[in-house]
Amino acid sequence: MQFEKSRRLRRSLLAVTVLYVVVFAQVPFFTARSAPPPTVNFDWTPKSAVIGNLLNFNATATGGTPPYTYSWNFGDGQTGTGVTVLHPYNRPGFYSVALNVSDSSGAFNVLTQSVMIYDWPVRTYNWLIHWNATADDGFNIWDVSYKGVPLIRDARLAYVVNDYLENFCGPFQDETASSGLQGTLASGNLRYENFTTASDPYFQIRTEYPVGGYNYQEVFRFYLSGRWEPEILIGRGGCIADHIYKPMWRIDIVLGEDSNNFMSQYTPYRTWENLIWEGNYVDNGFRDPTHNAAQWRMGHQGMYYYMIPKIFRVDTDLPNLPTSIYLVRAHPNEIQFQHSLECYPNPCEDPSEFINGELAFRRDIAIWFIPRIWDHGPIDTTSPQKVATLSFYPGGSWP
Repeated sequence: MQFEKSRRLRRSLLAVTVLYVVVFAQVPFFTARSAPPPTVNFDWTPKSAVIGNLLNFNATATGGTPPYTYSWNFGDGQTGTGVTVLHPYNRPGFYSVALNVSDSSGAFNVLTQSVMIYDWPVRTYNWLIHWNATADDGFNIWDVSYKGVPLIRDARLAYVVNDYLENFCGPFQDETASSGLQGTLASGNLRYENFTTASDPYFQIRTEYPVGGYNYQEVFRFYLSGRWEPEILIGRGGCIADHIYKPMWRIDIVLGEDSNNFMSQYTPYRTWENLIWEGNYVDNGFRDPTHNAAQWRMGHQGMYYYMIPKIFRVDTDLPNLPTSIYLVRAHPNEIQFQHSLECYPNPCEDPSEFINGELAFRRDIAIWFIPRIWDHGPIDTTSPQKVATLSFYPGGSWP
């Protein structure tokens, strides 16, 4: 009897096994497959941001199972939620910003990007540098001091004249602000750059302005030694006609008691001659060998800045053109805030309109630095092929 029960049980188990194999093994299971997590991205403006700027972060998400939830970590201990968020930073440096997007099914994705925040005002190599985004003249520096001594009241690249021969493609005037300095800041075309390995370490601020086939880069450079220099770099791919670039820099220097400053020029007689009146003082080609081959200097009570113009150009078959310094009284309304693009048939604007025959010796003075650069072109709109620099070397009783 017991044996018969065991045999029946084995038959039952065998039948169940066969039924499982026949029914379940042959019929596939249909299970719900979860959707992949959402694809995530985000952007922000401005890309060139300083402490205190309100950055606008914008998120995008696709895929997954909408709707989405957006969570932000700004890398400074602060968080936020939403597709678009505004956030300021109070300290300079790199920040890792993380965006976490989750969908309605619970799937999520995380994207992390680095955000650079610049210091303002800039404190480096004993310099204190304020800079500003002007409405008309692009980027300018102001209220700049070295070792606590005020040196630069204001310096800006007001505009660039493109003077074509025979009016083939011009002439015309480019304002750096015409390309939109706010757009320059938003796109990250303003940069802080530090060069610590140079024999005289320096820090520089670079801005870039693409203007209708022309590319202008404006640089302000500050050295550990107290030297500083404005510079323009130009690349173009426009009209093939020969023309002359004339950048118009306005620079207001303060040395000691600014109402008692004066300017001098090195002469063919190997002496320094004080400049008494406002005027156009053209580079005469003579250099002071004891002061870095200086052509001009500005001073007050034994404290000097020795000024050396430098021009680099590709088209060396064209003649060198003289650089000019317009010496003027530093009247605040003599800056030329607005510049029309076209200057034909009417002539291009010229800061010589501010030369009024005023006394400029031991007065509050400013200068217009106007280099002239021949160009065949076109070469390259992005590579700096032409460079003009005015170097200011400290000398005399310096802090």
